Amino acid sequence: MDTPLRILIVDDSALMRRALRDLLAREPDLCVVGEAGDGRQALALVAELRPDLVILDVRMPVMDGVETTRQIMAYHPTPILVLTASLTDHEVDITFKMLGAGALDVMEKPSLASPGGVDWARRTLLQKVRLLARVRVVTHLRGRRKPGAAPAAPADEPAGPCPVAGQRPAPVAHPALQIAHPVVVIGASTGGPRVVRQILAALPADFPAAILVVQHIAHGFSAGMVEWLTRSISLQVALAAEGMALCPGQVLVAPDRYDLLVQPDGTVHLSGLPLLIQRPAIDIVMQSVAAVYGERSLGVLLTGMGRDGAIGMQAIRRAGGYAIAQDEATSAIFGMPRAAIELGAVDAVLPPQRIAEALCRRLAPAHRP
Repeated sequence: MDTPLRILIVDDSALMRRALRDLLAREPDLCVVGEAGDGRQALALVAELRPDLVILDVRMPVMDGVETTRQIMAYHPTPILVLTASLTDHEVDITFKMLGAGALDVMEKPSLASPGGVDWARRTLLQKVRLLARVRVVTHLRGRRKPGAAPAAPADEPAGPCPVAGQRPAPVAHPALQIAHPVVVIGASTGGPRVVRQILAALPADFPAAILVVQHIAHGFSAGMVEWLTRSISLQVALAAEGMALCPGQVLVAPDRYDLLVQPDGTVHLSGLPLLIQRPAIDIVMQSVAAVYGERSLGVLLTGMGRDGAIGMQAIRRAGGYAIAQDEATSAIFGMPRAAIELGAVDAVLPPQRIAEALCRRLAPAHRP
């Protein structure tokens, strides 16, 4: 048998630590090597025990989840799964700051009062633990502190936008449909929020295409991602809703319980039909955009496990559009991009810092279809 995966549990609640330990202890391939009640203890144990994965609480005494994540990723980079106690705006906001600082994924804490909830949470937790513990993460030097140095820039701070000619369109309450403009679909899964933000933050406010973001994330977190992105980028960001129009310079984020379809008139339709695939599905959004926008479609497929998005990227290319996959070196999990590359559905393979530049060049007046 392979060596068990080594897990460190960090939570200020002794009851929650015990519940998580009991959930994991039944699995022969998992081993809880330590527990901490606050962030400072967690940092010491990460350095001492070198776990394969840290399960990290959001709110803790001494050092909260955000700073703990920054310090772990700066000095002892380790895969981090964030557990949040609630879906309040404040808690979700902290959660996305942790994802921005280098944590890989998030899930809501199991409800100890509901046996059914515990069973569901156990299955979900085990799946995430086994996946994330094998991810190779990189050092985030931004979290390091030098004596006398000013505090590092927040993990949410956006990069400067790349230049694109044109003026920012004036925001209006009900913008007119502009079916001729291009549409970019960005699909991502595990490790994706941080990369999505990095790309969007590098785009200018007058970006000449509408953008649809499809992020695989736990139920209840898509609205929080919208708020997090709104504070980090210059583009307008909203949660996609039925009947909304796709407009240049605007980012619509797919809700976590619906598939997003684009209608022939350039408006959004949210489908809740039962399907045996991940929802929202990247493939469905990309295929829908390719069918309506044709050669004005652009696809970007980022880090994540599985094959979702590969067929969608193929549809975009076949329609005359342009498809970019994140490269292996910068992907937390090189599953979805690899699937698209192996399918021959990719025009370019790039790191995140070059994806925004490629989109700007592609949509420059000389290159627009």
